[in-house]
Amino acid sequence: MSEKRWLVTSGAFVSMSFIGMSRTFLGTALPAIRSSLELTLLQAGTLTALLQLGFAIAVFVGGPLSDVLKKSSILLLGCLLMGLNLVLFGFSDWFWVSLVGVGLIGIGGGLIESSSNPLLIQLFPGKESTVMNLHHFFFAAGSLVGPLIMGAVLVKSIPWQWGYMGFGLFVLFIFFFLSTQRISSSKYDKRRSKMEMIESLFKEKTFLVLFFITFFGSGVQNGIGYWMVTFLKETKGVSIGLASVSLSLYFTCLAVGRLLSSWLITKFHEVAYLLGLMSMLFVTLLISALSPDQWAIAFFGLCGFSTSGFFPCLLGMAGRLYSKSPGTAMGMIATGAGLGAMVIPWLMSLVSQKVNLLTGFLFLEVFVITCLILMTINFKGLKLAGRENSF
Repeated sequence: MSEKRWLVTSGAFVSMSFIGMSRTFLGTALPAIRSSLELTLLQAGTLTALLQLGFAIAVFVGGPLSDVLKKSSILLLGCLLMGLNLVLFGFSDWFWVSLVGVGLIGIGGGLIESSSNPLLIQLFPGKESTVMNLHHFFFAAGSLVGPLIMGAVLVKSIPWQWGYMGFGLFVLFIFFFLSTQRISSSKYDKRRSKMEMIESLFKEKTFLVLFFITFFGSGVQNGIGYWMVTFLKETKGVSIGLASVSLSLYFTCLAVGRLLSSWLITKFHEVAYLLGLMSMLFVTLLISALSPDQWAIAFFGLCGFSTSGFFPCLLGMAGRLYSKSPGTAMGMIATGAGLGAMVIPWLMSLVSQKVNLLTGFLFLEVFVITCLILMTINFKGLKLAGRENSF
């Protein structure tokens, strides 16, 4: 691998870890944030929803832009926005300022996502699903480091704000380092407008199926990630330290699953592999919600493994199917992920507010079943589509 290609790949991998850390920092700190800002469950759920709304908006815009603008510049802008607003979120004691800060953190993450995915697809043609699983392994790695850092901060009675400020300064350091390097990436044909490309995608049944499976699957994954610590602490009586470690276990299993997925999808067809993961998630999530605390922790780890291959495999399929404009296709798939991760955890918080957190977790099973139905009904079409290039 050339030095320039190594730099681009490394920058994309490291920046992807920031997206994972930003989400699990929030999930781990939610009990402390609720206490210091005096928030209800629904208000806390609004923080997670705005993080994902910012992400969804950014990938919707950033995906098509990455087909006509320099991807590395979009990547740098995402790092800058995320770093500055992590610091802002840490400084703020006002709920409304926190809402703005967390939304802009999401936008930064969305720009990172929408630029780094097509950048790597471009660098590794023919290995789309494999490289996407490796790329999103770093998302999982950042996700498992986040609870360990924030959990240690909270256990030592250090204000959660300090953890956010330190994280933001680290992201800004990486931004300044990458901005001193000469990173180049080629651009795609500008002849088709962004809206024409988006309209073409959403007229295709195969793309719509991929989009909605991503929406529901990402929503379930993030619902578990955002609310597991609160669920274990308030429903199962687990200490904040152990609950934080449990969230790291969830993302450790997610990371291991993505490494294994990058190999397993060379042995099995992606569609059959995804059906197996979804079936496993249905069982493990049910047991996690209903088990005593120690067993719940173990089965939540298996939930992490079960969700591991969803998003990277679906991204890889979209990048391969629509290789003439991968930024647009993958950006729309990432938009589905962002919207699902916004809507479903918020609905989960609403159900939990009205009933209880246990019901909120069981509510996620509705979306797992929906994914299974969509995948089963469209099995043959998706399997054939995996061998074609229609865009």
